[in-house]
Amino acid sequence: MARFVIDTGDIDMSKEDVMEMQSDLQKVTLGYIAKLGYEKPFVTRFPREWYGIFLRGGLDDIAGIEQQIGKQIASF
Repeated sequence: MARFVIDTGDIDMSKEDVMEMQSDLQKVTLGYIAKLGYEKPFVTRFPREWYGIFLRGGLDDIAGIEQQIGKQIASF
Protein backbone atom coordinates (compact mmCIF):
# COMPACT_ATOMS: atom_id res chain seq x y z
CA MET A 1 0.00 0.00 0.00
CA ALA A 2 1.36 3.40 -0.96
CA ARG A 3 1.16 6.41 1.35
CA PHE A 4 2.18 9.85 0.26
CA VAL A 5 2.70 12.88 2.46
CA ILE A 6 3.49 16.32 1.14
CA ASP A 7 4.74 18.88 3.63
CA THR A 8 5.32 22.31 2.13
CA GLY A 9 7.10 23.41 5.30
CA ASP A 10 7.52 27.14 5.67
CA ILE A 11 6.45 28.09 2.15
CA ASP A 12 4.12 31.06 2.53
CA MET A 13 0.85 30.50 0.64
CA SER A 14 -2.52 32.17 0.71
CA LYS A 15 -5.55 30.17 1.84
CA GLU A 16 -6.72 30.16 -1.79
CA ASP A 17 -3.40 28.68 -2.96
CA VAL A 18 -3.53 25.99 -0.26
CA MET A 19 -7.09 25.03 -1.22
CA GLU A 20 -6.19 24.94 -4.92
CA MET A 21 -3.17 22.73 -4.27
CA GLN A 22 -5.27 20.38 -2.12
CA SER A 23 -7.89 20.15 -4.87
CA ASP A 24 -5.30 19.45 -7.56
CA LEU A 25 -3.60 16.72 -5.51
CA GLN A 26 -6.92 15.04 -4.77
CA LYS A 27 -7.90 15.16 -8.46
CA VAL A 28 -4.62 13.61 -9.53
CA THR A 29 -4.97 10.83 -6.94
CA LEU A 30 -8.57 10.01 -7.85
CA GLY A 31 -7.78 10.18 -11.57
CA TYR A 32 -4.93 7.71 -11.22
CA ILE A 33 -7.04 5.31 -9.13
CA ALA A 34 -9.81 5.52 -11.76
CA LYS A 35 -7.30 4.59 -14.49
CA LEU A 36 -6.35 1.42 -12.60
CA GLY A 37 -9.89 0.13 -13.18
CA TYR A 38 -10.72 -1.53 -9.87
CA GLU A 39 -14.03 -3.36 -9.91
CA LYS A 40 -14.77 -2.88 -6.20
CA PRO A 41 -15.87 0.56 -4.98
CA PHE A 42 -13.65 2.67 -2.76
CA VAL A 43 -14.66 4.68 0.26
CA THR A 44 -13.25 8.19 -0.01
CA ARG A 45 -12.86 10.73 2.77
CA PHE A 46 -11.48 14.23 2.47
CA PRO A 47 -10.44 15.18 6.04
CA ARG A 48 -11.12 18.77 7.01
CA GLU A 49 -8.81 18.76 10.03
CA TRP A 50 -5.84 18.70 7.65
CA TYR A 51 -5.47 18.57 3.89
CA GLY A 52 -5.50 15.16 2.27
CA ILE A 53 -7.53 12.18 1.08
CA PHE A 54 -8.17 8.64 2.34
CA LEU A 55 -9.08 5.79 -0.02
CA ARG A 56 -10.02 2.43 1.48
CA GLY A 57 -12.20 -0.58 0.75
CA GLY A 58 -14.78 0.08 3.47
CA LEU A 59 -16.04 2.48 6.12
CA ASP A 60 -14.34 0.60 8.98
CA ASP A 61 -11.05 0.82 7.11
CA ILE A 62 -11.48 4.60 6.74
CA ALA A 63 -12.12 5.12 10.46
CA GLY A 64 -9.10 3.03 11.47
CA ILE A 65 -6.63 4.66 9.13
CA GLU A 66 -7.91 8.13 9.98
CA GLN A 67 -7.25 7.50 13.69
CA GLN A 68 -3.82 6.04 12.98
CA ILE A 69 -2.69 8.90 10.74
CA GLY A 70 -4.30 11.52 12.98
CA LYS A 71 -2.22 10.29 15.93
CA GLN A 72 0.93 10.40 13.87
CA ILE A 73 0.22 13.92 12.62
CA ALA A 74 -0.59 15.12 16.15
CA SER A 75 2.82 13.90 17.31
CA PHE A 76 4.54 16.34 14.95
